[in-house]
Formats: sequence, structure tokens, C-alpha cells
Amino acid sequence: MRHISIAIPTYNRFELLMQSFHCVLGDKRVNEIVIVDDHSSYEVYLKILDAVSDEPKVKLYRNEKNIDCYFNKQKAVSYCSNEWVILFDSDNIIDRDYLDRLYEFDEWQRDIIYQPCYAKPTFKFKAFEGLTIDRENVHSFIGRGMFDTMLNAMNYFVNRDEYLKIWDGNVNPNTADSIYQAYNWFKDGNRMLIVDGLEYIHRIHEGSHYKNNNHKTGNFYEEVINNLKQLK
Repeated sequence: MRHISIAIPTYNRFELLMQSFHCVLGDKRVNEIVIVDDHSSYEVYLKILDAVSDEPKVKLYRNEKNIDCYFNKQKAVSYCSNEWVILFDSDNIIDRDYLDRLYEFDEWQRDIIYQPCYAKPTFKFKAFEGLTIDRENVHSFIGRGMFDTMLNAMNYFVNRDEYLKIWDGNVNPNTADSIYQAYNWFKDGNRMLIVDGLEYIHRIHEGSHYKNNNHKTGNFYEEVINNLKQLK
């Protein structure tokens, strides 16, 4: 059986975190759930620790200081022991249907990010499902429908080593972290497949990283969009 890891970066969340992977905790295809706590309050961390201490497939790490979302995602992926990883936000929900769709592929390609077509109930990317995006065509989709949002949504399936290889630690993109990773992914010659039927629940709430930190991003998001437009 092909096993996969789920990498979940988190900060000051407990209930949402525990709900995020509850539906797939008992699934044998997932033999590792890596949670990296980005120096939450000690009270929150202890609640997480107590909740997962008897779950053998859950591996919990705690950063000595807060390093922010972009860097914590990289750390969560790096701690995974499986070659293939679902990089998943701690305030969303993944279920077995997500796994079922991934396992319909006879094999997974190292140079492909498997991107959900629907972040339910708000973000529909179905206009692009079935398409393969690369450095030669990404410019033609920028600004169309929900495409730019999709590139910054993440919650996708990716090869661990390929993700880490192109990750750039010289900047902090803040809330443009996922679209910046997508830009580097395409720039390096990799592809993204928008997978029909690959869906998850994407929750919007007042405690979201995007809502609380978007003011820090400045013009960086627009700079990444312009760089994507220049790829050929």
C-alpha cells in the first residue's frame, strides 16, 4: 500500500485543529499526521499534546519561537517521513473522499502538485478542473475567475522532496505564501494538475491567518502575480 503523510502547521488552534484531520485519522492509507505548533500559548499546546498523546500516528512538534505560516509549512513538510504529503491548513477539514480521489491515480508524478478543484463551500475552482498548469501557460490564466485565489489556497498533495527543493527561505511572503510557492514551483519547470473531484472544506473565520496578517503582505502579492505573468 502507498502510504502518505498529512502535514498540518498550526498556531493557537485546538478545536479547529482536531476537527481538521478527525475524518481520516483511522484511515490506513494515512500512516502519519505531522502537526507543527508554531509556538502557540502553552495552554493551547498542552491541550493539543493531551489530545494526541495516545494517537501513535500523530507526531506533534513545537517551535521554540513563532516563525510564521510560510516557514512553518516548510518545517511541517520536512518532518514527514513519507515521500508524498498532503499539506493542510489546521482550520480546514479533510475527509476520506479526498484520499479516495488521490488513490484513483495509478501513480503520482513527482513534478505535479495535485490541487483540489473545490474548497467548499466558498472557493470553486471547477472552471479549471482537469487542466495541467505549467510555466508556459500559467500567464494565460492569471486574473481569470478564481484562478489567482486557487494558487494561494494550498491544501494540496505534493511530493515532499520536490516541495522542499524549490522552497525559498530568503523572504517571508506572509499571506502570499502559497502563491509564492506556486510561482517557484512553476519557475522550476514543475506542473499543477487541478483534480476533478478532489475537494475539502475550507473554513472562513475571524481567527484565520489571512484575515489577521494580510496587512503585512504589502505589495508582495501583486509582485508575485506580475512574476507569474512573465513566465513562459
